[in-house]
Amino acid sequence: MKNLFIFVFVFLGLNVVNPCNGCPIILRGYVVHIKSDIPNDNVTVHCQSKDDDVGYHVLHSPNLEFQWKFCETITGSTLFFCHFWWQNKEQIFDVFNISMAQWCFVDHLEGNTCHWEIKDDGFYFYEPHNYVWLKQYSWKQIPEGKLIF
Repeated sequence: MKNLFIFVFVFLGLNVVNPCNGCPIILRGYVVHIKSDIPNDNVTVHCQSKDDDVGYHVLHSPNLEFQWKFCETITGSTLFFCHFWWQNKEQIFDVFNISMAQWCFVDHLEGNTCHWEIKDDGFYFYEPHNYVWLKQYSWKQIPEGKLIF
């Protein structure tokens, strides 16, 4: 009987949805925002996880951004990475993993929100506790002759 109660509790917890972020009540929802701050030029971005492909996006400044929402996995192994291209430069890195979640600020309407900003010298992550943008990555030169995508 005890096992049945636990099963029913877990089953209901997985199926009761938080109206704010659309995630099951026992899982946290996240939103990743990526904004280009490179003046008058396009940045191409392709983001995905193991299970979800967010697709290719072309960001044209000033301040064009895209975002996507997702629910953490029950195992806590959620990871999204992006590949960025700009002129003859590129970069690939995780834009969200569970260890970064602590740096996403809580927005009670959207869920936990993570902000990235693309600049001509690299990639910045917004750190909400100190209200600062912290540079995380620099652009890498694309080797001559390498196909861009």
